[in-house]
Amino acid sequence: MTYFQKIRHLYNVPENENFGFEESGIAALEEQLNIALPATLRAYYLTLGRHEAINYSHNRLLQPGSKIGFSPDEYWVFYEENQGVVHWGIKKEDLSNANPPVYGNYSSAENPNWYLELPTTDACMLMLAVYNGVLGGLKYNGNSLEAVNAEVVDHIKRNWQELEDISSTTQRIFTRDYAEMISLSFDNEQNCSGIFIGTNDKDRFDNMLDNLEVDWFYLSTEDMDDDEEED
Repeated sequence: MTYFQKIRHLYNVPENENFGFEESGIAALEEQLNIALPATLRAYYLTLGRHEAINYSHNRLLQPGSKIGFSPDEYWVFYEENQGVVHWGIKKEDLSNANPPVYGNYSSAENPNWYLELPTTDACMLMLAVYNGVLGGLKYNGNSLEAVNAEVVDHIKRNWQELEDISSTTQRIFTRDYAEMISLSFDNEQNCSGIFIGTNDKDRFDNMLDNLEVDWFYLSTEDMDDDEEED
């Protein structure tokens, strides 16, 4: 599967369903900024860019027609963290590449500190889709920001596939069949300091909860139970 097919599979989006922006909007953006979008990112905008759960459930893909453009140090910023603190962008000089590297700025706009997030755009879009998924974009999700027992981490490593191409030393991503995701946070000493899980399949979610001995801070199923009680 391509990276975009993996996103569709994770979110149960059929190949023949289009959630893209209009070609005219993309063309207007390119004309406004006097650039041509990289082919990979352009294809993403035209096929999956408007999908709410994938792109806007937590962090945000910046939309054509919105305040989208270059940072003072000439990174084209196209994605932002939900509080507008972290941004993702492409170097102006790399925009001519079909599938360029993406950089993240985890510092302020006034004192930016861009570093390489992932070497290709399509890999970065999968990573961002996973983050959004485990933080609410997928129907069944949960998290804990407490230290995760080493035995639990070892169990995950043995029973889920690590996606090394979109993982980092501080955030490692695991999957089963690209239908369920686990994201583990690590501190500087490589202690696991948080866990985030997500899937659109209830049976898979129940199985994850049964097999992961974690003191969960949040589970989406608890909100569902509360809604049912109110009804």
